[in-house]
Amino acid sequence: MENNEKDLNIDSKTSENSSNKKTSTNSNDVFTSEKKNKIELTYYQARFTQKLGAMLLDFVVFAFLGFLVFFGTKSIVEATPYYQEINEKYDNARLNSSLYTYSSERKRVEDIVTYINYRSDLSAIEEETYLVEHINLFFDSLPEYKSELTKEYEEFLLNDNLLYNDQPYFILNEDGEIVKNDAILIPTSSYVDNVYKVYIDQVALAQFLIKTPNVLDYQRYQSNMLLFLEIPLGIVIGATLTFYVIPLIFFRGRKTLGRLAFRIGLLGPDKFNVRFGRFTARFLIFLFLEVILSIFTFMIPLIISLSMSAFSKKRQNFHDYMLGIIEVDTYGTKIYKDKFDAIGHSNRDNTVDFKLR
Repeated sequence: MENNEKDLNIDSKTSENSSNKKTSTNSNDVFTSEKKNKIELTYYQARFTQKLGAMLLDFVVFAFLGFLVFFGTKSIVEATPYYQEINEKYDNARLNSSLYTYSSERKRVEDIVTYINYRSDLSAIEEETYLVEHINLFFDSLPEYKSELTKEYEEFLLNDNLLYNDQPYFILNEDGEIVKNDAILIPTSSYVDNVYKVYIDQVALAQFLIKTPNVLDYQRYQSNMLLFLEIPLGIVIGATLTFYVIPLIFFRGRKTLGRLAFRIGLLGPDKFNVRFGRFTARFLIFLFLEVILSIFTFMIPLIISLSMSAFSKKRQNFHDYMLGIIEVDTYGTKIYKDKFDAIGHSNRDNTVDFKLR
């Protein structure tokens, strides 16, 4: 500034008309080249429907980027030697139990109920034979628990709730052996769907996890990679790219792609462009207190933040309320870095008094 320039005084006020809130910033008593300039900047707060459209578009961008990161991370993790070693041991344990088989069509190890459900070339009798045979092989795969598992299986077959038209599927014959109930005609397909598949899904697979050595450790390792590495990285990196990196590129107004499409910008408490530090704090509050916390609390923080944006007096969501940031409609307006940026713009346009709406 030149030597004859006086001090700058910034007066800010907020007013409201019938449809929009208006925030004004005045730069008064500015003297340049013996001429007094008065600069008035007027912004209208973005409508909730406008912000909602931006949020939906940003969510689509976030989901897309998050899934790309998730699948990329998953591919990297699954390519590591240790993960492959654990996965091979887990697959071998499942195959040895006879409750799982390898599907050449889907190129994966899957439980025998899923395998049977996908096949359409087997009759009901063939399905029954296959399932009963694999149940017995499962008992043989755990010899130290065979008697316990067999007793549990027999109790399951004789359960009072295992009925077909109020008649039991199995009964005890004169020799005390468990046999099918021949007193009524029960379709073989009903035995398959309501007895053997139910036993495998609800009992046998659980016993396999509990009683087979190291299986829980293998499964826990894979679950930990998914829950504490692959999914979090997808969320954090996707959110960082969508809500932090892109707004740093669109500097004026700190616009995401959604806010850019719906012409929304961010103003700081001084009614100029949001400073880098404040914008970083805004993102961290949004990421940790709203996005990540929502994963463990049934989306409650995000619902509260969205409700604040719709119904609070200043129509601010939680992270903006905490930092005094306002979302404004930028149609036909420009957000300035600071008062000197606004003064420089007015001087270039040779404007004494101007108003942005």
